[in-house]
Amino acid sequence: MLIFVQGEAGSGKSVLAEELAQAYEAEEKIYIATMKVMDEAGRDRVERHRSQREGKGFTTVELELDIVRALDTIRNPSEALVLLECISNLCGNELYDGIGRGLDSGELDEEGFAEHIVNEVLQLAAKVSCVIAVSSTYNACDTGYDKETERYVRLLSMVNDRLLKVSDEVRITG
Repeated sequence: MLIFVQGEAGSGKSVLAEELAQAYEAEEKIYIATMKVMDEAGRDRVERHRSQREGKGFTTVELELDIVRALDTIRNPSEALVLLECISNLCGNELYDGIGRGLDSGELDEEGFAEHIVNEVLQLAAKVSCVIAVSSTYNACDTGYDKETERYVRLLSMVNDRLLKVSDEVRITG
């Protein structure tokens, strides 16, 4: 099962995803944290999320890239729930530190980039009982972004659109 939770920053999507995870019966609950901490604000956000899920039974696995590796940490995948927080960070990490480098060299096109991320989510969902994937939305029509940010927003929108289509359940916040 794949549950996709999407919303704007500060819309409560993380809280909703954790509530959904708490209500789901699973032998093991894995929280995949994809955020790459770059500054004090990032550290504060990570701490806020850690305290928010404290005592909820999650095992945290920090993976900035290659989220399928989380399967190596799960005792019985078919009885596990994975909360993936979040697609937005994963997309940025892949864009700047992972397969996205192939976009500039021509080895990869934007469709292939989006498919790569969606396929990783689907690989997880095929092995575990449930994946709850969280993602942010940005206004792709906003003309105030620089070219690099426009590309990130476009790619994230492509990933989100694909996940909306393949998810068993979708929750939109905000």
